[in-house]
Amino acid sequence: MRAGENPIGVDKLLAEVPDKYRVALRDELERYQTDVESSSIGNQATASDVALATDFPDSAELAEISRSAASAPTEHSSLGDLSGTAAVTRCETFANLSAEVAESLRSRLVEQSFAAGTPLLIQGEPARGLLLLLTGSVDIVDVLAGERIDVDGAGSVMGEMSLLTDQPCSASVTATTDVTAFVLSAADYHELKLAHPELEIALSQLVSDRLGGRKHDALCGKVIGNYRLDRCINRGGMGVVYGATHSQTGAPAALKMLRHRFIYDDTMQNRFDQEASLLARLRHDNVVSYQENFVAYRTRFLVLDLCDGADLFQLLRKHGPLNESATRSILGQIAKGLQYAHQAGVIHRDLKPGNVLVDRKGVVKLTDFGLSKLLESEVPAGKAVGTPAYMPPEQFRSENVGPASDWYALGCLACEMLTGRILFRGSDWRNLYEQKLLSKTSSQWPPITVSPELRAVIVGLLAQQPEDRVFDYESVIGWADTAPLQLIQL
Repeated sequence: MRAGENPIGVDKLLAEVPDKYRVALRDELERYQTDVESSSIGNQATASDVALATDFPDSAELAEISRSAASAPTEHSSLGDLSGTAAVTRCETFANLSAEVAESLRSRLVEQSFAAGTPLLIQGEPARGLLLLLTGSVDIVDVLAGERIDVDGAGSVMGEMSLLTDQPCSASVTATTDVTAFVLSAADYHELKLAHPELEIALSQLVSDRLGGRKHDALCGKVIGNYRLDRCINRGGMGVVYGATHSQTGAPAALKMLRHRFIYDDTMQNRFDQEASLLARLRHDNVVSYQENFVAYRTRFLVLDLCDGADLFQLLRKHGPLNESATRSILGQIAKGLQYAHQAGVIHRDLKPGNVLVDRKGVVKLTDFGLSKLLESEVPAGKAVGTPAYMPPEQFRSENVGPASDWYALGCLACEMLTGRILFRGSDWRNLYEQKLLSKTSSQWPPITVSPELRAVIVGLLAQQPEDRVFDYESVIGWADTAPLQLIQL
């Protein structure tokens, strides 16, 4: 719902709910959907780097945005009464393994028992192997921070991050009751993953979900490359962004990490590399600055200048609609960044509030060029990429995607700044596409109350056909310094 997509399989899931709860639950879901569709933050992706890619308009199945969240269980069932292979396939982490791989994994697992109080994993030491809990429960504790991270029980998998990244354990795991578990030795894991990459992919998904879902982030406090990771700033479908400090110079930086679930995904790897390549050629006050990129912890990191502030998505969530003066200032600075990027032959293709940073001095910077393209490059036929609420009609069709496509997204963004509401709200791609085909600029649309000058600019940006869109960069750039944005408390 937050991503503006229709929840998949709700009716099927509701059919499994007891009759006495089903009607009330359906009503609650419908009320929630109404709430998020009427808000400025509910009907869009909540992280700056989430975007969809799917066939359009023949898209019966919607592209899925993965925002898994791990939470501590309140009850622990037992897998101990199942046969070995059944216990593996019942485990959520391994549920999608092929029968061959599941059986190969089971053949290497050794069942062991641990008395209450026994340490299963020790922070700062390599994992002795991969553990799948069958019975009992464990505490997961960051000993250095003195923080309890989680409580896990039957079906939980542990030791995956150490094995995947070849790094010491980031936390200690201790049995709180008598525990039985399947143990896969580190040597057997490394042998199995070479024969069956599917196993490493399953563990990569688990690492990705845990880094993206738990309040405690296992990488915070670690030194990776030349940077100490201080805090997690943002989590999205493609990456996790950390605030960091250079271990030698003390300079602040932002590290964007490609999620581990994509270590075997060539498309995402290439997209990450493309973002680094494009940012390396862009140097402008209104574009986030690139420093370097490197490989560590079995994935890729992109180092950017740290913005001491918030993104426009967060700003609107906190403050609601902006006045015309503040809107003009932001639009002027975005226009500067866009003009520079377009002159450099780069189209952003995913301009939205989450990809516009505002620092505490009021400086606006464009970020997240992961979906950008060079003007001379081709777009794969039949593939639409971007965030649907802000995409122009031609971007849905992957036709004529050029500077005017970014202009249209800027028009949508301008309306949202002024109203606090997303201009186009819908439940799926087709619905949004049809809305955009039916929406024509007029004295009533878009529904904003602003000066004639600003309305004329926005109307010019929102023309349906790219050849009809008008954007006078220089006039809008002149608005860049008209409002003291630093007075907006971030």
